[in-house]
Amino acid sequence: MATTATIAAVVASNNNANGPYGQQARRPTPLPLPEDDDHLPRLNGRPRVLTVGSEDSDTEDSPELSAIDSSAALILVHDDPHDSQQFGFSDEDDGDEDDDIVSPIFEIRRTTIPALPPRTVFLYLLAPFLKFGALNILPAADRLDLKFGLPALFLSAICTAFSRQIWYMLARYLRKAEVPEVLCDTFAKARGKEKQRNFIRLGVKVGTAVASSLLAILYLHGMSFIFYELPAPDQRCLESVRVLLPFLPTSNLLQLLIVVICGFVVFFLSYAQSLSSKRVVFASWLSIFAYLAWFICAIYAHAKGFLFDGGSSTSPPSGWKGIFVIAFTFATSSTLPLYASLKSGINPVTTAKTPRSRSFRFLSFASIFCAILFLLPLVIFAARPNIPAAISPRAMSLSSPGVLSPSLPLPKDPTPQSIQTALAALSASTLLLGVAQPLLTIPILPIRVVRTNINLTRVVISPAIIVFSLGLSLVSSSAFTAQFVYVLTAVVLAISLVSTYVFPCVMHICVHNFKRPLAIVMPRTPMLPTPASPAVGGAGGSSGSGGLSPNLDNRTDELLQRKERALQRKQFRKRIVWDLGVWVQLGLCAVGLVLAASSLVQR
Repeated sequence: MATTATIAAVVASNNNANGPYGQQARRPTPLPLPEDDDHLPRLNGRPRVLTVGSEDSDTEDSPELSAIDSSAALILVHDDPHDSQQFGFSDEDDGDEDDDIVSPIFEIRRTTIPALPPRTVFLYLLAPFLKFGALNILPAADRLDLKFGLPALFLSAICTAFSRQIWYMLARYLRKAEVPEVLCDTFAKARGKEKQRNFIRLGVKVGTAVASSLLAILYLHGMSFIFYELPAPDQRCLESVRVLLPFLPTSNLLQLLIVVICGFVVFFLSYAQSLSSKRVVFASWLSIFAYLAWFICAIYAHAKGFLFDGGSSTSPPSGWKGIFVIAFTFATSSTLPLYASLKSGINPVTTAKTPRSRSFRFLSFASIFCAILFLLPLVIFAARPNIPAAISPRAMSLSSPGVLSPSLPLPKDPTPQSIQTALAALSASTLLLGVAQPLLTIPILPIRVVRTNINLTRVVISPAIIVFSLGLSLVSSSAFTAQFVYVLTAVVLAISLVSTYVFPCVMHICVHNFKRPLAIVMPRTPMLPTPASPAVGGAGGSSGSGGLSPNLDNRTDELLQRKERALQRKQFRKRIVWDLGVWVQLGLCAVGLVLAASSLVQR
């Protein structure tokens, strides 16, 4: 009886899968994988086993393979057509509207310009267009036919916008927001080139200091000698300090007092911490308003018929002067520092769409559009058919006020002399209030004295520039002074044109034509450790701890490479317009250089 009962109990337990004996006799059935992942590729080349009922499945359901199945690499390499857009990173996608999402890996180190709001960035993008070149278009482009002046204006504006866009795309492509870092990443990126990187950074710093210093000198003294001959004593020229001297009494003491006052104003503005200082921002806005007032006076003088003629009646018109002045008017600098200052105030990990007011491209295009509006009338006024030269200022001063008065005459018409004085004062104010921007963009050059660091730029360089420039304005117009100003202005003109129109194109060609393209989805370092050789692993064919089988590694690399090639082709198709544009712009610069050289030789 006992034996029969025992046999019956064993049979019942075998028939009952939920009994204690049944649990020990059978292995638990593994959980099946989700059905929506059936289309994923098999990692080991064998079909998936949904049920396991024998000991042969031990190697297939090992913990190593389960861990590999849950890795994120399977999601990244999936190659469905409807998911092809998941790799279209917005930082590399220049055509997307959401182009201002800052990547978390975007490198913004300590910038030369601190974080600025969008309106201040717009101010510093617009201000250089309304300074030297704008004030010298009237005398330099005198008798320049509109069929040359208008194309030069619009072509210069387009090239400036194109150059800014090139810098913008290089910064986003290389994940660098400073010119030295872009150069280092382009020419000295490999290991062991720290000496070359330090040399590049030092060269950029010295070059920026020289260019900004020379530009500040010309802001304070003037640049009209390169555009037309040395003016006669009674001829007005557009300079920051000397422009007021002909309208003041011939007293050396009074002229010295004016120069000293201007020097204190410039020193007060240049002693600010940075371009984010309130006094510098306020002075820059005042400089813009002073130019607008000068612009209104020029329109009024042109309407009345006594706008001064900068050219000489005996010398033939020179078209290259006006064209190069217009090109210099759109010369721009500090593009990448301003872009970095705008982006440094944005949360780097946000994925929210930024407003248009914080888009650097929008601010850049808006500043160029405003500059065109304020420069187009000057090009038209400078053309000979548009200036009523038959009526001289002397004749206007002797004529009755009501001859050319409008329908609603003013209480008292201003005389030509008062208009000329107002134009001179407003042009001087425009340059003096705007001199802080080039002075503050001079890089900081600290020197070690005992145990303290002294800012060489603020202590020595800026005061020396102010004293030298204002002292040069008091020197009589000798041949040596004229030749010095001519050479100085020619150097600044060449530096400005090359840095604006040539240098960004050369950088674009070096980055995209002479270097391997940056990987988009291919990792620079493997996400998972791979075996050094197929022989690595145990006798049972399983790899070491954390390793992958050769088939898995090859399949993963193949999928990543296929996706990488597809995205690289897409980026190349989108970049082909910019590749052609840089060569066209370089060709235009070469033609302009040849014309300028031939004109200088003939002169």
